[in-house]
Amino acid sequence: MKACLSFGDVVEVGQPRIAELARVGDLYPNDDSAEACAAFTHQVGLVEGTVVQTYGIAATLARRTDDLAEVVEIWKTMSQFCQRALVVLSRLKGKYPHCGTAQLHDVVLDYKLAADKRQRGATEELTCQTSEIPKGLLPELS
Repeated sequence: MKACLSFGDVVEVGQPRIAELARVGDLYPNDDSAEACAAFTHQVGLVEGTVVQTYGIAATLARRTDDLAEVVEIWKTMSQFCQRALVVLSRLKGKYPHCGTAQLHDVVLDYKLAADKRQRGATEELTCQTSEIPKGLLPELS
């Protein structure tokens, strides 16, 4: 049997990293202790790696499919994944300002905006493919 994962499955695998970032962020009152910052910085690195890797998988899958509707869905899912991470990071970046939170927030925001741009482009292309050419726009063949 050949196993197969959907992009949704890949994103689901990354969700616990974001949940763990939130959990560790809530463990400590602030980043004053070295232990708090070290634990949180470790989670920041894991989430960054997860976002970067997930984006790479999204790009690979989007290039390999011929179905524009699937491309739109891949980028929409990637954008939603980034948005979930941004919600957590926005809540914690003031609490952990010296532990890489603000920088990760900016990185994840960049990936979200890139996913949104690709989703818009694929949506426009899909719309163009399904739209009728208005009569009179092109010369008629006799």
